[in-house]
Amino acid sequence: MEIYPTPHNVALIDVHHLGRPHVIGTFLLLGDEPALVDPGPASTLAALRTGLRAHGLTVADLRAIVLTHIHLDHAGATGLLAAENPHLTIHVHERGAPHLIDPSRLLNSAAQLYADRMATLWGDVRPVAHERIRTYTGGETLYLRGHPLRAFDAPGHAKHHLIWFDEANGTAFVGDNTGVRLPGVRMTRPATPPPDIDLEAWSRTHDLIEQLRPQWLCLTHFGAYDDVAFHLADARLRLQQWAEIVRQSLIAGHDEQTGTAVLEAALANEAATLSPAEQLAIIQQTGPLTLSWRGLARYWQKLGGLAG
Repeated sequence: MEIYPTPHNVALIDVHHLGRPHVIGTFLLLGDEPALVDPGPASTLAALRTGLRAHGLTVADLRAIVLTHIHLDHAGATGLLAAENPHLTIHVHERGAPHLIDPSRLLNSAAQLYADRMATLWGDVRPVAHERIRTYTGGETLYLRGHPLRAFDAPGHAKHHLIWFDEANGTAFVGDNTGVRLPGVRMTRPATPPPDIDLEAWSRTHDLIEQLRPQWLCLTHFGAYDDVAFHLADARLRLQQWAEIVRQSLIAGHDEQTGTAVLEAALANEAATLSPAEQLAIIQQTGPLTLSWRGLARYWQKLGGLAG
């Protein structure tokens, strides 16, 4: 099993989504109350179990699941894990909780994006009983032994997104709010799928992260990074660049197919610096560029008044 750099008392488990490394990781909070931050999709449970065993643990040993948000690549396994372990408590944004209790709307929305690949990508998504869930709006602290986690409301990528800040080791679990990244690569990429992209809110979330002055950023896609100043600056810049490319594409009257091709062409030089395996991994991390274009286009179209 590959060992990754991580903050004190935290381990990273690569759940090998679709059998590929560096796409989805879950963070294991070690200590007397073991917990997972973003357990990943149900389709990767076998790899999650293997990762837990490497740390001498099983699903039955876990005491909490801490969610940055409820998108299926982050939280899809939650229902199955809760059913297996009656001692698990689920911690989530109050806006996300209803979709854990009844995932039908979430699944219908995802099916519009992924169609007949739903089962392969995400597996069996089960509901979570409401009494197992604790909700947060930002400002609260979740105390797990050795891990005092402060919750912060952090929209931008999703309305129901939280950032969890571990005050014991200076770690910010940021979900998708600082983009995606590959180990050993000094480059981020935004993840901007529909329906909730909000660039103004996202900028405020980036400001929040800077104000927290974390020592580590932990990304579900993929890894823990201590070059925080570089990472945040790069994530801000690339999000702004992608947003402007899509805005100009809409002004030019491009449809989705043409607009996606424009975005892909703009990124061709950037992708050329990556190996074929890295190119495949980072596409898996962000999802197809069509989804990124669609999420940003929806944001601009909701604002209205597109003008050069």
